[in-house]
Amino acid sequence: MRATFMPCLAVAFLTGSAAWAADPAPFFTDQGSNWTPAARDDFYSRDQGSRMIPLAWLQALKQSNGQPFLADGLARYGYLPNPAPANTNKLPVGFTASGASGVQIVGMTCSACHTRQITAEGKTYRIDGGPGIVDFQSFLADLDASAGQAVASDVAFNGFATAVLGPAAPAAEDIAALRRDVDAWYLRFHTIISRALPTPPWGPGRLDAVGMIFDRHRARSWTTAELPDRG
Repeated sequence: MRATFMPCLAVAFLTGSAAWAADPAPFFTDQGSNWTPAARDDFYSRDQGSRMIPLAWLQALKQSNGQPFLADGLARYGYLPNPAPANTNKLPVGFTASGASGVQIVGMTCSACHTRQITAEGKTYRIDGGPGIVDFQSFLADLDASAGQAVASDVAFNGFATAVLGPAAPAAEDIAALRRDVDAWYLRFHTIISRALPTPPWGPGRLDAVGMIFDRHRARSWTTAELPDRG
């Protein structure tokens, strides 16, 4: 299964994740008559071509504490809940699941980077298109660690495979096929993450968009004939 790592240009830490828990219905600011609820839902959920990881895999991954990776809807990184009725997978704003049911791939969109939530005088306000401030580096590093944890041993992978393939005991050949797919994905993803993330980290609200996205995406697509002649 092929998954292309190509998130949106600028990534956001959307402040107010804690405020959302206290106020499940933030006030959506008036952004003009053309910015309707339907337009907002489209902005939050439109597939922009990003392909990061199969949805079933993401749903099966665990944090280091044993909790599901998607627990809290990724609010720990600053991502915001997406209230769109079509968001049946309960992914946060700017995360999409494209493809047929059962083989959906999770990606990211510009709304993950450009949606802001703030709290003032006890009220929570959502500002679509505002600058966000997510801890994208921690999200990537933790996703890489969770995937590495799943492939670290046969015992760990069998638990992961059962979550992906279904509650009934999966056939050995199905587990083996899944292992090949996950290993191939993890090799690419881990190579990028282990070589790309800086020390010290960017911290919330920062991302080297050109270096992290464009340069690495282009490097993966280069052919030998296109490489510069260092003569």
